[in-house]
Amino acid sequence: MDIPISKLLSKMEAELTKAKNSQSEKDRRERIVVIQSLCELILDEKSPQVQTITSPSSSSISPAELQKMMGNMATVVKNPSSSEARKEDDANGDSLFDF
Repeated sequence: MDIPISKLLSKMEAELTKAKNSQSEKDRRERIVVIQSLCELILDEKSPQVQTITSPSSSSISPAELQKMMGNMATVVKNPSSSEARKEDDANGDSLFDF
């Protein structure tokens, strides 16, 4: 939604007048926060920010960095899969809850 800048500026002027005429510090601060928000709206509308996410290419990671991130792959222990059931002497069945 495009709001004309002239309308935002007139709102800022009205809030500034109210802030100047405020008797309490709290009310003055609230008016200034409103003015700040209106300024941010104008600035964001003028220069839209485009966020781009770039992923590092695989060539930018050296083998030494990869080794540090992944650790020594030779020391990785393979977890027993569910198809390979462990048989123990004191187990009563296939369930975890069979004691």
